[in-house]
Amino acid sequence: MNNIGTGKNFPRENPGLFDRALCYIMVNFTIIPTIQIFMNLLNRTRIIGRKNLAGLKPPWILMSNHLTLLDDLFIDPLIFFPKGFLGYRYIPYHAPEEKNFYKHAITSWLMRRLKSIPVIRGRGIQQEGVNRLISAVKRGGILHIYPEGTRTRNGQIGAAKDGIARIVYETGAPVVPVYHQGLEKVLPIGSAIPNFGKEIRIAIGRPLSFQRELEMENDINTWRLITNRIMDGIREQQRVMNERWGARSTGIRTVKTIKQSSKC
Repeated sequence: MNNIGTGKNFPRENPGLFDRALCYIMVNFTIIPTIQIFMNLLNRTRIIGRKNLAGLKPPWILMSNHLTLLDDLFIDPLIFFPKGFLGYRYIPYHAPEEKNFYKHAITSWLMRRLKSIPVIRGRGIQQEGVNRLISAVKRGGILHIYPEGTRTRNGQIGAAKDGIARIVYETGAPVVPVYHQGLEKVLPIGSAIPNFGKEIRIAIGRPLSFQRELEMENDINTWRLITNRIMDGIREQQRVMNERWGARSTGIRTVKTIKQSSKC
């Protein structure tokens, strides 16, 4: 039984020393070294804007565009390295879609111990998973989440879900906008095996604060102002990236599309 929708897949809100230590060891001594090798040796990754994270302490939220099912796994070990070594609170929370990542006992066990708080697509911004994400940030956590809510199917930055701003409004945390490109070629939609020899680009923006918006009503109109600023920040990082390295088409193609085109 996968326990999807039962609430049993939520991690402990206040994990004990053993769970914290286990997470710290798995992330810093297993996941980060593995992904560093994959992203920097088996592929080529360029990053600009690291200086924008200098001196930034939790709580804060990273919001980026969304290309693959495993964006967090591929880019977070690069963005948060080496700050993750400073302690458990510097390891980010994630918001995986529960139906995708909690189908099996082993993956469910891992996700609960790697600071993952599942959400269920279609249940809205008031669902328990979102409440727990807000609570995690309020307790001083870092969160990586996608304002579009789902992966792009055409390579373009999509429209944000206005409700994602509820997390920003109710935590008061700054948001770091990030744009990345290239992972759509590393793990095309429909593929289970990553590709090698690809170029990945990541642009990290300056933290955005929302003091003016936080003085407004906590409603959809204010949320829309917040999400508009966040998406403008992500698009700005796309512009910065293009100026630095030149514009490049994301060229998103699903595995199904590739197979069909090969028959033509």
